[in-house]
Amino acid sequence: MAEAAARDVNVVIRPARADEGARLKEIAIRAKGFWGYEPDKVREWADQGDFGPQRLQELIVFVADSAGSAIGWASLIPKGEVGWLEDLWIDPDWIGKGVGSLLFRRSADHARTLGARRLEWEAEPNAIGFYEKMGGTYVRESEQTEWGRYLSVMGVELDG
Repeated sequence: MAEAAARDVNVVIRPARADEGARLKEIAIRAKGFWGYEPDKVREWADQGDFGPQRLQELIVFVADSAGSAIGWASLIPKGEVGWLEDLWIDPDWIGKGVGSLLFRRSADHARTLGARRLEWEAEPNAIGFYEKMGGTYVRESEQTEWGRYLSVMGVELDG
């Protein structure tokens, strides 16, 4: 387990537990709502997602934990030489405190250990600045999303 200080708070990055789906869904809803999306649309989006134990076992999911409570999470899908960062959500109370950076780096490091040479993801428009700070650059436009828009696919080379 990686333990690090995320701007004056102790945060542990650990694998997700099978029983955490409801909390991870709540974090995703709160995070998406933080950026001004309509609450009903956010709930509908989250209800279409699969946060159950089986899905959590299919993905590689890391949870940022502070004092025994999940405060953020990221999921990774290995795709050979490219790791796909499927999710990265931070509870709004923790945004700007370094938690996202810890989760991003842990996901990138894990992708590297699985043989990935590159990490890619779809970036929410409000998160592009964060991902640029993580070294990400624009790769291409995504396919149209369930929100009827196109997102930037970003990527970063994984050294060593």
